[in-house]
Amino acid sequence: MRRNIGHSQDPATRGLWLAIIVLAGAMVATLTCLVFQVLGVDLPAALGTGGAAFVATMTLGIAVRKYLTD
Repeated sequence: MRRNIGHSQDPATRGLWLAIIVLAGAMVATLTCLVFQVLGVDLPAALGTGGAAFVATMTLGIAVRKYLTD
């Protein structure tokens, strides 16, 4: 019998995937905020775009993970 390791529904695996997705979202948000600051955008707008980038990355990451493992 062959096991699909990548398609495991183990809670530890789900937590690991969530941690990876959150870290990726945080990196994207930080880079987005820094780019907007370098471009001379005021701080509230730069923080808003960073937050929007974080939410978008998290949503996309969770959707892709669910699509690939279900």
